[in-house]
Amino acid sequence: MATWRYMPAPLIRRMVTFLFFIAACLHQIHAEQKVALVLSGGGAQGMAHIGVFKAFEEYNIPVDLVVGSSAGALVGGLYAAGVTVAEMEEMVRNGTIEHLFIGRPKRSDLPIWKRDDLYLGNLSLGISNHQIVGSAGLLDDRLIWKNLFLLTASADYQADWDFDSLYLPFRAVASDLQKQEPVVFKSGPLANALRPSMSIPLIYSPIQQNGQVLVDGGVYVKLPVEIAMGENPDFIIAVSAEDAPDYGSQIRGLGGMFETLNSRILASGDSADVRGWDYFFRVPTGGHHVLDFPAGEALMAAGYIAGVKAARELMQIFDQHGIESKSNQPRDDYRNSLNGKMMRLALVSDGSHFESEMIRGKLKLPDSLKFDLQLLDDLIDEIYATDIYQAVIPSLNLKGDSITLTLQEKPDFRARGRVNFSSANGLTLFTRTDMPISRFGGLVQLDANFGNVSGGAQLSMYPVSYHKTGTRLPFSIRPALEARTSYHNYDLPASVPIADRIHSHELSVHSASIGGWNRQVVLYGGVRSDNPGRIQSVHPDFEYPDQYENVTPFVRMVFKEDHIKRDLPVVDGWKLGFQSDWVWRDGIVINQSHLWTGWGGYLAFEWSGAFNLDYYAGDKSLPISMLGQVSSPKALSEKYFMYMWAEEVLNLSVETSHTLFRDDLLGEVKLSHSRYQEPFWRGLDQYEEKGLSAMDLSINYLSLVGKLSIGWSFSELENHKGTSWTQMGITL
Repeated sequence: MATWRYMPAPLIRRMVTFLFFIAACLHQIHAEQKVALVLSGGGAQGMAHIGVFKAFEEYNIPVDLVVGSSAGALVGGLYAAGVTVAEMEEMVRNGTIEHLFIGRPKRSDLPIWKRDDLYLGNLSLGISNHQIVGSAGLLDDRLIWKNLFLLTASADYQADWDFDSLYLPFRAVASDLQKQEPVVFKSGPLANALRPSMSIPLIYSPIQQNGQVLVDGGVYVKLPVEIAMGENPDFIIAVSAEDAPDYGSQIRGLGGMFETLNSRILASGDSADVRGWDYFFRVPTGGHHVLDFPAGEALMAAGYIAGVKAARELMQIFDQHGIESKSNQPRDDYRNSLNGKMMRLALVSDGSHFESEMIRGKLKLPDSLKFDLQLLDDLIDEIYATDIYQAVIPSLNLKGDSITLTLQEKPDFRARGRVNFSSANGLTLFTRTDMPISRFGGLVQLDANFGNVSGGAQLSMYPVSYHKTGTRLPFSIRPALEARTSYHNYDLPASVPIADRIHSHELSVHSASIGGWNRQVVLYGGVRSDNPGRIQSVHPDFEYPDQYENVTPFVRMVFKEDHIKRDLPVVDGWKLGFQSDWVWRDGIVINQSHLWTGWGGYLAFEWSGAFNLDYYAGDKSLPISMLGQVSSPKALSEKYFMYMWAEEVLNLSVETSHTLFRDDLLGEVKLSHSRYQEPFWRGLDQYEEKGLSAMDLSINYLSLVGKLSIGWSFSELENHKGTSWTQMGITL
């Protein structure tokens, strides 16, 4: 007591100040403890990590480092690049994530003349440099490269390619197949780290870079806790979004097969067996497999629920350890640092057929441009539209003043295909083969299909499609030589004329004038021949007009305007088209015209719908294969292909759909009505006006490799009041 009583006041003040300083330092030491968040892989299951981030943000759980493998690297890397939880949620809801993973672009990503490619597979067999080559993965990765660059380029530049300087410090884990060990990415372009980390074997092709052959990080590390420990954090939170393997359960479909592969052949053991973490929790993913991308919203919800529960417990733990929330840097700096910045545009051709500068000249690409995400997205899409390249890989130089597009050519010869099976018309096979023919962009394309009901082939030779970038209002001429042949085997009900073995053949030169990304005008000129096969009528006095067996010249004009961004289940947009054919026969010009249009969009209460109109007008002297087709019930059209022809037909249809339980399971209703001239002889040059109404009900499952449908059709036709059907499509 005496010591304090006689101590000089200045000394007392110094001691008090020192004690406060020591307390503040101790508090700061506790508050600045480093917290690492470790995220597992799991393919589609990894979308649950988005829900975890959402919960952690709401409860202010501090995170100083994110370490991810596979899908965990993708979600964690995007978050580290400044992409918000809300943006990632929207990417899941609008299908961006699903399209990115599956490699199937949206309609709006393709020009109007390539939208049929949506229904072609990703697997292919080809020849390159005199060697047979095949697809190294089930799914195409071209959308992954494009979107990863657009989402992360600004963050790369802002962080100076140092993962410690990102919005949130980050580590990505991939696997090196040559050295058989994990690879940790700490710097460089984020896209070059995320792409190999999510390269699931057999699903995506391996990535070869820097002398390494890289695949999914989960091959050697399912939950990269040990990688996080190497960064010396004070507290490690480990999150597994993978279902615990049940080795006694049966394999459920294609997704289940890859789930089994992921659990048994890749990194052994369950993520819960990994040790070294301070807090671990698993997101129950409800049995969703690694390819179950349509279940994205359910997986995010599961991640959020598990994240909230964990966050509440972590708040108590952090309070005991003195770990406090910290404020992060502004996200805008990492998302917009390159916006409007002038950059050089460099092209590098990774192939032997096409010079990059030739492509620049044909596409009228600028030498430099302002950095704009939509402009770059359009530019890359337009390069793909040339039919030359299987991959366009964008990259940014270290100074951030130049963008390089590495163009990887397709093989010298490539074939793809799809298979459809219907309970009504059996098996149908379709293949498409592409082969470049010159260094100036020539291409030979062969489409061939064979089925019980119809088939044929189409051989086209044309220069690739070139377009002016930026304005999306290009105008170019695309001359082509085309040979087409088709056959139809008809098996018609006794109540209408019977015909079979109808063949048609065309040889034409045509030119496509492209007036925009969504518009096309095609002019044809050539000769055609029609073989009617056998045609009979139930009416004894009726004789069908003579059909063409000789070669006859024809001219055709086609106009298409297509602004439909998506098909059912959610049709979005409108379309309009017109086709008119003029055929010369015996010095007489015969005309047939076809007009079609459609509108679609969201209705209400999660229902979407579409309205379609088709109108045919022609002359009875036309070949049967050119007459108007009556819109028929699904079951009947599948069974008999085309059961009625007429000079004039007006088809109206209304379709609506609704998701059932999941985004890839939906119900559809289609109502149709046709007004037409019945092709029965009722007197001299007289046809009877008739109508036909029908309804189709179906349940559809949109799987990764095709569509499976079960349906019921109802019509006014006698003996065909109602019938059921099934249909399955396989696209590889």
